[in-house]
Amino acid sequence: MQEETKAAKYTAKDSVFTDLFQNKKYLLQLYQALHPEDRDANEDILSDITINNVLVDGQYNDLGFMVRGKLMILT
Repeated sequence: MQEETKAAKYTAKDSVFTDLFQNKKYLLQLYQALHPEDRDANEDILSDITINNVLVDGQYNDLGFMVRGKLMILT
């Protein structure tokens, strides 16, 4: 009798990460942690540019956003 092996789900942490930062409140907090010098940043200046892969399930980048001409891509 052959034992069945289960593959680990490596995307579990990834899905929590992407779901969390799709909320602009948390995305702003992340940006402010990365750029503390930009003290007057607010949710209105954040633009989500995460690129979804249309050929297969998934995304090309985990999280992408733009702030004042700065392109931020987190993978």
